[in-house]
Amino acid sequence: MTLSWQKAVSGLIARSTLSTSIVKNTVKYVVKNTVIGASLLSGISMATADSTVLDEGRSGIAKGVSQAAKSQQKVDSLDDAYQGLLQDYRATNGEIDQLKLYNKQMSAIVENQQAEIIKIDQQVRDIEFTEQGILPLMSQMLDSLEQFNQLDLPFLQRERATRLSKLRELMTRADITVSEKYRRVLEAFQIEVEYGRTLETYREKADDNIVYDYLRIGRTALYRLTLAGDSAWAWDKTSSQWLALDSSLLRDVRKAQDVARQTAAPELLTLPIIAPTANLTGGL
Repeated sequence: MTLSWQKAVSGLIARSTLSTSIVKNTVKYVVKNTVIGASLLSGISMATADSTVLDEGRSGIAKGVSQAAKSQQKVDSLDDAYQGLLQDYRATNGEIDQLKLYNKQMSAIVENQQAEIIKIDQQVRDIEFTEQGILPLMSQMLDSLEQFNQLDLPFLQRERATRLSKLRELMTRADITVSEKYRRVLEAFQIEVEYGRTLETYREKADDNIVYDYLRIGRTALYRLTLAGDSAWAWDKTSSQWLALDSSLLRDVRKAQDVARQTAAPELLTLPIIAPTANLTGGL
């Protein structure tokens, strides 16, 4: 019985040891397989993770390249704008330099104009005083001209009298400036001066209602001829009368008349000159 029990115990122990060994082996197998599976799963997970990171990297790179291209385009656009602004800036600077020079020149012109304005204002103030003296002066000048015409040779009497009358009417007109009046008076004196150094022939009706041809030699001599040219007279200042000329002098007078008309070439002529005489009375 004791042996049977011992055998039974031994058998249980043997079976227990076997079972333990089996369990251990089973546990080792399971653990090993679990480790291998975990390793495989980890490898698969890592591979999947690497692929995702790579895709994300590629996507990021593509996105960065796109942003870089856009940035480059923006830089190019800004550079073009900068170049345009630079050109505008340089052109504006050039215009500014020109305007500075223009303003400098205009400032000098304005200063000159201001000086002229001051000068003109002074002249206007002076004219106010001048007018007070020039109007009576012009009236005296016309009186002198009228007196001179009366004492002068009696040529173009109607024309000269009409000119003088118009000048007197001009003096009373308010729409004519003082300077214009003065110019007209000086013009009349200039015409009278020209009479003294020119030859002239003209036709005019005399006081006896007869038309004569007149020949004026400056203010030295005045001749009157009939239209037929068969009679001639010379003006005598002393007696204020026409003196008949000898028929032998008619040829020279007619030649002088042709020269005055510019129908004959100028030549040396012998003409009668009636010198004025004066009666000298009294003594020392």
